[in-house]
Amino acid sequence: MSRLFKPTSEQEAVVEAPKGGGDLKMKAYAGAGKTSTLRLVASELSPQRGSYMAFNKEIADAARHGFPPSVSARTFHSLAYANSPAHLTTRINTPAEPLQDLAARYGIGPIEVPTLSDKTVEIAPFEGKRSTTDVSLRAMAEHLRCDSEAG
Repeated sequence: MSRLFKPTSEQEAVVEAPKGGGDLKMKAYAGAGKTSTLRLVASELSPQRGSYMAFNKEIADAARHGFPPSVSARTFHSLAYANSPAHLTTRINTPAEPLQDLAARYGIGPIEVPTLSDKTVEIAPFEGKRSTTDVSLRAMAEHLRCDSEAG
C-alpha cells in the first residue's frame, strides 16, 4: 500500500476492517483524519467501487481528486436529487414567479398598520422589486423621522 504519510494504529485497523466484507462506518471530530483514512481504504480495496458522501459540493469536488476512479464523491443532496422522480425535479427547476405577480394573483394588497403614536403606516406587499420587509422598514424610518421633526 503506497502512502504519503505513516498511518496511526487506528487508521491501520480501519484499513484492515473492510477486507473481510461488510460496511465501514467512522465517527470522529473534524480534522481527525477521516478522509485521509478513507483514501487509504479506497487505495487498498481498489478497483472495488465505493461512495464518499459529503455535506457540501466543495468538499465533494476536492475528494474526487484524492480517490481512485472507482470511488464516487458527491453530496447527500445530489444523491437524493438523482434518485428523485422526474415530476419532482421538474418542479424544482421551474423558474421562480416574480413576487409582485404572486401578490397580484392571490389578492395580497397593502395593509394599514397603526403605530404607537396613533398614526397609520401603509405597508404594500411589493413596491417594484422591494419586499414587504424593505417597504415596512422604510415606512418606519419615515415615520420616526416625521415624529422627531414634529417633537
